[in-house]
Amino acid sequence: MAAPLTTTVDLVTRFPGIVSADTRPGYTGFIVNKENLVEVATAVRDEFGFDLLTAATAVDYLAENKMEMVYHAFKTTGGAGLIFKVQVERVDPIESLH
Repeated sequence: MAAPLTTTVDLVTRFPGIVSADTRPGYTGFIVNKENLVEVATAVRDEFGFDLLTAATAVDYLAENKMEMVYHAFKTTGGAGLIFKVQVERVDPIESLH
């Protein structure tokens, strides 16, 4: 059984004005400003210990003319996962996490 995709990590407190909680009904995780994606992802790995990125999934919100990248991160030592996302206009590319 996979670990749940919830966590006690608070990226909103760590990155005020850069990260917000995803409060849409039925959604979890955090929404990251596009300009800060690499900075936040690096902190997720280096500060919070989420050393395994298991999925990077694109979601197309065609009616809203935007795209969303959803990242699922876990710790190889176990525990709950972490979801963070970036939303952009369809013509506005994001940096790759590598």
